[in-house]
Amino acid sequence: MIAIGIGANSRATHDDIVACLDDIRREAKGADVVATFDGASFAHLVQAAASRRALGYHPLPLETLRQRNADCVTRSDRTLDLFNVASIAEASALAAAGPGSQLIVSRRTIGNATVAAAKSADAKERTP
Repeated sequence: MIAIGIGANSRATHDDIVACLDDIRREAKGADVVATFDGASFAHLVQAAASRRALGYHPLPLETLRQRNADCVTRSDRTLDLFNVASIAEASALAAAGPGSQLIVSRRTIGNATVAAAKSADAKERTP
């Protein structure tokens, strides 16, 4: 399974989220679910974009994101200060992909949003 994680700032628009999904799906060669912090002001935008792309949506509590903090490869000082999470996008992707998952695309910024992708441990085993 491939999970996409989305982060954003308060200026993020629907178009920013859609651009993130479209970009990362091409690079990751697909996706199964989209995840983000459940308390994010932009979470409704992520949910709507996921629905329009026929992808599952996984809102995640902050504590779940913090559990994958050590697996993030990038960090946002602002996100660390606000939420004690290195990257909302990376932690969301990793958490949604499940235990043992790994990033396949690290965080990148598109407009006012960030996006990352992770592959589940099961999917990694099946990949040649």
